[in-house]
Amino acid sequence: MSRHFRNNPLVTQTMALLVISLMLGSCLLMVKGLSPTGSLIADKYSIPYQADLIVEVPGADTRYRTGTLISCNYVLTAANCVDGSSKITVIMGVYNVEDKNEPTRRTYLGDAYTAHPWYNGSEGYHDIAVIHLNESAEINAYIKPVTLPHHPCTHLFGKQARVSGWGNVVANTPWEYSVLRYAYVTIGSHANCHPQFPQVTSAQMCPVPTEVFFHISDIGAPLVFKGVQIGIAAATSFTNGIESHPQVYTMVDRYLPWIKNNTDVKIGH
Repeated sequence: MSRHFRNNPLVTQTMALLVISLMLGSCLLMVKGLSPTGSLIADKYSIPYQADLIVEVPGADTRYRTGTLISCNYVLTAANCVDGSSKITVIMGVYNVEDKNEPTRRTYLGDAYTAHPWYNGSEGYHDIAVIHLNESAEINAYIKPVTLPHHPCTHLFGKQARVSGWGNVVANTPWEYSVLRYAYVTIGSHANCHPQFPQVTSAQMCPVPTEVFFHISDIGAPLVFKGVQIGIAAATSFTNGIESHPQVYTMVDRYLPWIKNNTDVKIGH
């Protein structure tokens, strides 16, 4: 499923699993950070592949989401982040998401996106997409592509992986909650996704429930293990209108052939 913004006007489409299937709270509720409890402030520019996404959808609220630079020309994210969009702004080199004068900041437009052809917005399956940039991203000390798996990832159960994001930031948010944060989650069994997500697949993973969780604006964020992106934050539950467990990640290694065929990334090199 490809969408080229220059040639094909887009219509509003239904948002994905994280909103439709749950309907447990308002996605517009703003809360601090990548859950402040259990998360840490990242060292400045220590996660140079993190992309801030501003996604405009006709007839709907602007989505603030996250992605990962995988080459100078492509960003990896969740399909539900970009589905139905008419304009995608990709901002790289960001540390403080509220500091528009950050000297390392570089802004690009996504001139097209490709969602997995089997992406199912109502059920959340195959929730992965790539965004093509209108010009090649500047690669420097602050902006670098992430490392993707070269082969299937095994024996991840019980391992700790890092998720990073800015969370749901609003105007005049204190500095410590508008800079990039990270937290470690423990990869668990699919039972951790029940009962809200009863039909997770082998291409999805679920962390062990803790006080650490990602927020709506962190959808599309990278889950990294030993320097390699193994997952994409894809769907969250809500409790009393606030994000909570269980949460679901798309497993990147299950889609390596698809990524190779739809980007300029050389898998296995």
